[in-house]
Order: sequence, then structure tokens, then C-alpha cells
Amino acid sequence: MTVPVQPAATVAPLRDGPHGLEVLLLKRSPTLVFAPGAWVFPGGRVDPADHRQGADRAPRLAAVREAAEEAGLLLDPDALVEVAHWTTPPGQPRRYATWFFVADANRCGGVRVDGSEAVDYRWLTPADALAAGRQHELTLIRPTIATLTELLDFPDVATVLAGFAARRATHHLPRP
Repeated sequence: MTVPVQPAATVAPLRDGPHGLEVLLLKRSPTLVFAPGAWVFPGGRVDPADHRQGADRAPRLAAVREAAEEAGLLLDPDALVEVAHWTTPPGQPRRYATWFFVADANRCGGVRVDGSEAVDYRWLTPADALAAGRQHELTLIRPTIATLTELLDFPDVATVLAGFAARRATHHLPRP
């Protein structure tokens, strides 16, 4: 049976922490079908309502909506910077064509996980997040690892946003 590919969007909220750039990771509920228990950025499916301002804005609106629903963050869709586009490989129980964005979350208030999709959160430097993944303290999926790896090159939020805005988003086609 062929699993349909659903449009989705995710955003890596960033802040300037005491030890440099930090990124918000949410722990997905272990009861979810896709990536149960994984530590990911807020995100999810692009809903029909996200198309109210046109198909071009739908992924941005979905990413912002998901960040608000899952983490209580209020982000500006016009301030998101596209980083990548990933498509889930065949053979997965759910498949998504996902836009990845980064956003400045320095003034977005505290995080409040929803308790259903997201059950915990951590602000970590990209290096600490990757180290925790290597040590099996956090379960990280490939797109999250790739994004965290790209963030290693940046000292702060402003530099991340400028750096990604100056280049084209990377497209990752599915591999079985």
C-alpha cells in the first residue's frame, strides 16, 4: 500500500543563551505513530486553514501554528527563514514533504508544551544536542541532526538568520 505524502512544516526556534546559540527541541509523545519519543523541532501537517493567505504562505503559517500549539511560542511567519525541505522516504507509516525554517525566539516568552504531541522540552546548544544524540540521551531523527549540524557554524541568532537568508534552501529527496 502506498502511503500518501502530506505537506508539513517545522521551525527551529532559536535564542541567544548564556553559552551561545540555543535551539528548542521538543520530545514527541511515545504514543505517536511518526517518530515516537524523538526530540524534534515544533512542527506538523499543513492544514487546509493554513492556505487562507495562499499556497506560498501555507508552510510558514503551519510552522507558526504548530509552534504555538506544541510549545506556546508566538512566532512571526514573515520572520521565518527557510533552511531545507525534506521528504520522508518510502516505507514509513507516515510520509511528509516538510519545509524546515529557523526563527528568532528571543522574545517569544516561555515554553509550554501541550502534553499530548510534545511531552517535554529542552533549550540546548546545537553541539550539546548532537552530543546527547550520540550518547543516546536523546533520540534524534536525520533531518533534526542535519539541521543541528548546520547550526554548529553560527554563534548567535542574528548570524543564523542572515546566513540562511543568503543561501537557497537545501532539498533532500527521499532515500529508501
